[in-house]
Amino acid sequence: MTKRTFIAINLPSDLKEKLAAVVAELKKLNSDYGIKWTSLENLHLTLHFFGDLTTEQIAQAEEGINKITERIAAFEMKTGRFGCFPNEREPKIVFIEIIDSEAIRIIIGELEVMLQNLNFPVDAKPWKAHLTLGRIKDGSRCKTDGVEFLPQIFEVKSIELMESKLASDGPVYSTIKSFPLK
Repeated sequence: MTKRTFIAINLPSDLKEKLAAVVAELKKLNSDYGIKWTSLENLHLTLHFFGDLTTEQIAQAEEGINKITERIAAFEMKTGRFGCFPNEREPKIVFIEIIDSEAIRIIIGELEVMLQNLNFPVDAKPWKAHLTLGRIKDGSRCKTDGVEFLPQIFEVKSIELMESKLASDGPVYSTIKSFPLK
C-alpha cells in the first residue's frame, strides 16, 4: 500500500485565519470565475511533493528529514504579495508569495541532496516559496484589485511529512510525522 505524500511547513492558526479572510474577499471579487479555493485547514507551504510512497520509502524519507531538522534552528518567514503561476495572463494558480530567507534556502538545498541520495525524483524547476490560495481550471482570470494582505511574519518551528487523500470535495491532509527544529 502507498500513501500520497509531501513535505510541508504547516502555518500557525492565526496566519491561516488571516489568509482565509483574504480568500473570502477574493471569492466575492471572483464569484463569476472558475476558481477552486484552498480551504483554511489545507493552507501550507509545500517544500517537496513526492506522490505515492511505499511504507519503506516513507521510513527513508522520515530518516532523511530527521537528519536535516535536528541541525536547523527555528526561524522566521514573511509573506509577500499576490502572484499567479505561470503568469498573470494565463493563470493556473493564485498565491501569496513567501519571501525567501537563508534558512529556507538551506533546508531546500539539504532536502534536494537527501532526495537525490535516496533516489527520489527532484523537481527540475527551481523551488519558489508560495502559499496556494486557489487553482484556476478553466482559463479564468483572478482579480485581486482592492484586496489587501499586509506582510505577515511567522515562526517556523517544525517541518512535517504529510499525507494527501483525494476526496470528491478536495484533498484532505494529515500529518504522518512532525519534525521539530532545534
